[in-house]
Amino acid sequence: MSNQEQALKTHLGRVLRGLKPAASDDPGFAMTLGRPAHRFRIEPTRFPVPGICRIVLNLIGSPDLGRGEKLAWEHTFAVDGHPCSLAHQKFGLRLYVDSRSLPSEAEAEALHERVVVMLEKAQRYLERRYLRNFADDQIQQGKVTIRNQYHRLRGIYVYFRDGAEDAFAGRGRIKPDGEKGGRLIAPRETEGFYNTVAMVSAYFSLLEHTLVLLLPFLGFDPSKDSLKSFIGDRWGIKFKKIFELSSDSLAKSHFDALHRIAEEYRNTYGHGGFDKFGSTMLFHMEGVGALPAVLSDIRERPYFNFVPVGIDDFGRIKDVFDACDRWIADVAAPLAMTWIKGGMDVYYDEQFRSEVALAMQSAEEFAAMLHYYGYLVDQAANMDW
Repeated sequence: MSNQEQALKTHLGRVLRGLKPAASDDPGFAMTLGRPAHRFRIEPTRFPVPGICRIVLNLIGSPDLGRGEKLAWEHTFAVDGHPCSLAHQKFGLRLYVDSRSLPSEAEAEALHERVVVMLEKAQRYLERRYLRNFADDQIQQGKVTIRNQYHRLRGIYVYFRDGAEDAFAGRGRIKPDGEKGGRLIAPRETEGFYNTVAMVSAYFSLLEHTLVLLLPFLGFDPSKDSLKSFIGDRWGIKFKKIFELSSDSLAKSHFDALHRIAEEYRNTYGHGGFDKFGSTMLFHMEGVGALPAVLSDIRERPYFNFVPVGIDDFGRIKDVFDACDRWIADVAAPLAMTWIKGGMDVYYDEQFRSEVALAMQSAEEFAAMLHYYGYLVDQAANMDW
């Protein structure tokens, strides 16, 4: 045992005063049918990551009874001599207190709250003194899982895209008649502009997420490249790291088209309405007035028109996004996108990357791997062991 682990155990012993590991032959409560017990539901907000409780109880030697029907794990222990257990079941954490040892419901409730408070203190200490550094080390080695949010982020993109289409077609929420009287100028175009800007922002968020999920399928090696740094990179740097723009003219054309849209719409409206070209800055000239810093190049900027984005601009942006999506899904990374669109989480450890490299030798082998991982996910979600 390392000095750090010994220090952890010593501190946890002080925090968990009165809580001792149960005997190895204790049958538990969730695992044993009919054993009389008070059963308490623990609010998920108190332990949003149940596994940390398991680490704490493992460190103090609390027996783990393992998996059971609709049961991920159960640890047994005693508090002031009263047999108890903490179980991670299908619908959350449950704390059991032996009702023969402690018949009073009120006293059992008080004991339950005491155990939860102790575990909360242990959780905070463990996270602060051990898990944060351990997590950084695991990330550096690629031993991480990233939740697949592809469909959630695409849903945001599609929502605003549909909103723009409805607005330009006259089916939007903004009506010509103002609420306080008068007539609004270009309500269709105005609402279409609002939705298009939101659509652009949502698309690049989706694109960045997709690029991160693609990594293990395209030769990512955590010993050479930092996953944490890659996630923090701007979308353009991510794109260039994954796709070889110098040797792939198609990748370069998609990047250039996306870059123009990002500069005109995403970066401008994501930074307070200011672009890097100075389109929104006016310099003063006596006898003439205020002139845009980009001079006549203003005609190439969204601000040149009364409404910055019109239906033609929307159609052009939409076509660029659709073309890029088709290229990634059909040409650049078809098998990887099958996994991502399937909603599966993505893993970055050496074992997964090796399995992927072998499976990607044929569509059939990849489909079999996807099916197997899907089965494991369903099994864990339902706790059907």
